Amino acid sequence: DGLGLSDYRTVVERPMDLSTVQRELKADRYQTVEAFAADVKLTFDNCIKYNGANSMFGVVAGLVSQVFERKVGLYLTVGAAHPPRSGQPVPDREGWPSFSQKKKFYDACTKLSLIDLNNIVKVVHKSCALALKHNGDKEVELDVDNLDMDTFNKVFKFAKGQILKAEPAS
Repeated sequence: DGLGLSDYRTVVERPMDLSTVQRELKADRYQTVEAFAADVKLTFDNCIKYNGANSMFGVVAGLVSQVFERKVGLYLTVGAAHPPRSGQPVPDREGWPSFSQKKKFYDACTKLSLIDLNNIVKVVHKSCALALKHNGDKEVELDVDNLDMDTFNKVFKFAKGQILKAEPAS
């Protein structure tokens, strides 16, 4: 009620917020990663339920939730015992681009014009914006490990098509 959300408890059945999650985490009350992840997910779900999926808060909560679930999923499937060291490639995961696919995509991107690269950034921005990192005014970094398979396939197909167009006819 301190935030003026007097109807919050009538809309949200099981309240949860990140401050509570942080407090529980610091107090070592989570027995498993799954229990921690469930509370974080509940926070995002509650935000979407209360504010609406199409509201600014709902959209951001949905995007952050997707990234969180991917990172937790990666941790649960491969990282719990051996987290990847910084700078090392993320291991292949089912339903995600393989290392080989990512390498081919990278190689293709080195052959593209700046206009084509900008078009790839636009596609990623529309469908998987959290895979982009803005470094200053004019530089954008694409984290291929955060691309969902649909977006990856779309931009990889575009890149291959642009390369074929640029090759001289024989």
